Amino acid sequence: MPERAIVNNAELRANAQNILTMLKAARPKNTSSAYEPKQEEFRQFCRRKQYQDGETVTEDKLLLFLVEEVVDRPLRSRSRKADRAVPLSQTRLSWRSVRTYVTAITDLYRSQRALGMNTHPSPREDSARDYIKSLQRRDAERQKANYADKGRDTLLDGYSEADLKRIAGELWGHTGQSAECHFRTLADMLLGHYMLTRGGDRRTLEISDLFTFEFAGEGPTRCMPLIITTRAGKQNQHGRLKTAGALRSRDPLICVLGAVAFYLLLRWDLTDEPFPSLKSRAQWYDIRLLKSTEAGPSSEFAYNSQRDWVVKAFAYAGIQSNKKTYIGRSSGAKMAELKGVSEAQIRRAGRWNQEQMVGCYLNSLPRKFMRTMAGHPAQIGGFEIRRSRIPPPDSLLTLIWPDLNQWAGKFGPGPEQVNDLSAAGFTGLLFYLREVILEDSVPLMRQFPESTVWSHPVFQHEDYRPYADRVAAIIEEGERPSQLAVLSAALPVLTDFLKTAEARNEAQIFQLSAALTAEIRTAEERLAGTYQSSLRDLLAGSVFRLEPPPASTSIPAPVPTPAVITALAPAPALSSTSRSSHSGESSRVMSPEAEGTELPKHRMSRAVKNVSDLWREWTTGLRGGPSITALDNRWGSRWRAGRQAEVQWYSLRLEVIREIRRVAGVRRLSEESAMCFVEAEQRQSNCSLDLYCKRLRANRKTREASGAGGAEDKKKGRRPTR
Repeated sequence: MPERAIVNNAELRANAQNILTMLKAARPKNTSSAYEPKQEEFRQFCRRKQYQDGETVTEDKLLLFLVEEVVDRPLRSRSRKADRAVPLSQTRLSWRSVRTYVTAITDLYRSQRALGMNTHPSPREDSARDYIKSLQRRDAERQKANYADKGRDTLLDGYSEADLKRIAGELWGHTGQSAECHFRTLADMLLGHYMLTRGGDRRTLEISDLFTFEFAGEGPTRCMPLIITTRAGKQNQHGRLKTAGALRSRDPLICVLGAVAFYLLLRWDLTDEPFPSLKSRAQWYDIRLLKSTEAGPSSEFAYNSQRDWVVKAFAYAGIQSNKKTYIGRSSGAKMAELKGVSEAQIRRAGRWNQEQMVGCYLNSLPRKFMRTMAGHPAQIGGFEIRRSRIPPPDSLLTLIWPDLNQWAGKFGPGPEQVNDLSAAGFTGLLFYLREVILEDSVPLMRQFPESTVWSHPVFQHEDYRPYADRVAAIIEEGERPSQLAVLSAALPVLTDFLKTAEARNEAQIFQLSAALTAEIRTAEERLAGTYQSSLRDLLAGSVFRLEPPPASTSIPAPVPTPAVITALAPAPALSSTSRSSHSGESSRVMSPEAEGTELPKHRMSRAVKNVSDLWREWTTGLRGGPSITALDNRWGSRWRAGRQAEVQWYSLRLEVIREIRRVAGVRRLSEESAMCFVEAEQRQSNCSLDLYCKRLRANRKTREASGAGGAEDKKKGRRPTR
């Protein structure tokens, strides 16, 4: 048995080590390059300290390592973000850099724990977290003391749309020399601006990630957006599909489709790079969209080179910003917000916290964001590019990427076609970019005549000049939208106006109906009160007298007959003696039918839990039973006399009825409306009906004691019974 346990433990440790090795091998290169030097520093620190447990990671060791080796250590080399006026010896790591040390050492702890070498709790506990927060506060105080620029990370730290046009114009103006680098930087910046992509995501883009798909009904001009897909990136380590898109801009100078098109035209037709072969995926899938000029088509564009060219573009346009490769994602989002794009659309465009439905089932392309950023109306139906009204002739289209012609109709679901969705989407995009190049070349050639790209044979063809003249004539007419575009843009506004007017009318009708209903109820209650008062007065002023029937002379033996009740008109005033002798009897008799009727033993419902049900029990009765008002009017307090529980229940619930009538009098409402008011007050207090009644009683006694409402409460309280 012990031998078997040893074998099992050996297998478990070996498997854990293999999995750990596999995880580290699958880790992104940037993560490994960031963690490994910091972990080696920690190991050297432990060896110098000569700890008995060696390099075992604990929280105490981590905190001591940070204090002695990291926090107060000057920077080894000057950071690009550090102030040039501060000497290198006085620089310190920011709290974010210290946090990366904590993350790296915690990763080392996990490795030790997976191998069974560490049984201590995680070093990233409360003390480490609180220490990082203290460093964060220290950096904030240091920045304030050093008068750090308060404009960083604001709207000032970026570019405006006018700045973006100036940057694009400078890059176009420098395409006479190093054309490929300048076109690559233009495409790079516009991809970041219109699609809110990160610099690392743009560097890893491959041409197989690009395609187009027609958006039907967008406007008079055919709408073919540039769409990119990514399955890897800084925030996408598990291969999830991420999609971004951009529409063709009205201004060709800052059109991302035009920038990508001219960049690929230069690469595949004016340099030594051949047009990609689409015979197999292995031949073209790995070709980079933004490639290094010093290596092959599959070589990745280096970060330092990307950043240096962005800095150079800013220098051309005289723009200063703390952000470089990230500026498109930052300034693009801010510009969209200034243009009135909703937060949901911006979040979707930047792929910030996308929901599972968007990532898995929807195309995640925010149409309103794409339209607004490209200079089109936000509503559907307004997409229009005037320079696209003249279709380019086929004689010119076939001169751009001549090897593309052999792939026309090659991909698809047909029997003679190759079923390759990516190739179909990419070739469809290239066919459309042909048109974009010719249409955008007309205004751009006039603006930047010295660019190297105009040496392409298509711009020397005899058919180009007549085509360019026709496009120029349309452009010179001015950007007047077509009637269809105007109508499409106006319809949503008109629809919103009509919906608003309809809602306003419905609200007014509802208010008038409520007011009329309240008036009708008030009138009904007033008439009912008047009728009941008149009836009580009539009954109170009448005298009932019992008279025996006259003796019958025709019958020798009289037969006993019941007494006859005769109601007479109001009798003359009685003397004080006779009045007092009959007062007890007359006060108990409410009607002729009341004599001889058995006294009811009614019990109020204990299931009533809210004001509305209590009001219904009090005024109309529940489940066919008598109302409390009817019992009071006929029997007074006798129907509940002798039953202490019923008396207390009645007395407590009476507080609600008093409150309803008090509110009705003070606010000049009908009793039904006052009941609704009191019921809403009970719900808002979030207490039971019993507790609410007790609160009302306490409030009433307080008012009576202060004399600030006693008279009114008595007047508006329970009506006297007869």
